[in-house]
Amino acid sequence: MTRLLRLAPSLLALVPLLAAAGPPFLTDDPDPVDYRHYEVIPFYALDRAADGSTIQGPAMDFNYGLWPEVQFNVEGGFVHQLPAGGPSEFGLGDLRVAAKWRFVKETDDRPEFAIYPAVVFPTGSARRGLGNGQAYYQFPLWIGKSWGPWTTYGGAGYGLNHAPGAKDNFFGGWLLQRRLSDGLYLGGEIYSQGADTQGAAGSTALDAGGGYTLRPGMDLIFTAGHSIAGASHALAYLGLYITW
Repeated sequence: MTRLLRLAPSLLALVPLLAAAGPPFLTDDPDPVDYRHYEVIPFYALDRAADGSTIQGPAMDFNYGLWPEVQFNVEGGFVHQLPAGGPSEFGLGDLRVAAKWRFVKETDDRPEFAIYPAVVFPTGSARRGLGNGQAYYQFPLWIGKSWGPWTTYGGAGYGLNHAPGAKDNFFGGWLLQRRLSDGLYLGGEIYSQGADTQGAAGSTALDAGGGYTLRPGMDLIFTAGHSIAGASHALAYLGLYITW
């Protein structure tokens, strides 16, 4: 039990940051996948905190344009816990299922709006510190606008988590991104995560990254960042964005 309590804050801090993310960034965007199109993103993600590190991966983010303006999402994979001064754990993590609905489309004068509710199912072992132990829920609203090569988006949400030792929390962020060429875009964001476990502190992080086209339909995507307030977190993400 002591070992689980030591692992839990690191895991629960990672899951909302990564699972609620819009790869490769923590902040999500309001754009759904086009109708009847697919996106698959195999990835690794790292969260290094004061009490140890958590690696999510190998993991997969799958998206499908289920209806016009509606995207279906499933994300899951393996988690590797590396607590400071303790034994590591590796195994299947929790499974996130979500649906993004863009209910206001962007115009020249108006931004776009989308909701992206999610359920995270407890498929990972809470006893080993690889899962939450109970299902929890996320309810974000995302807003976005583009002009020329520039794009900005952001929003906020609320997470409901009634697992032992967990607590409900707010999260949100904002991003500015620029396309530098047909094959390269770069951006930066600020993202804040409220405390999600009893006795833990929330954090606010700055993150930078982007994507590079390897060939049509395949991009290398990446980010790296660090917290600037609250609990200490060093963050990194590397994935392969594939669409058809």
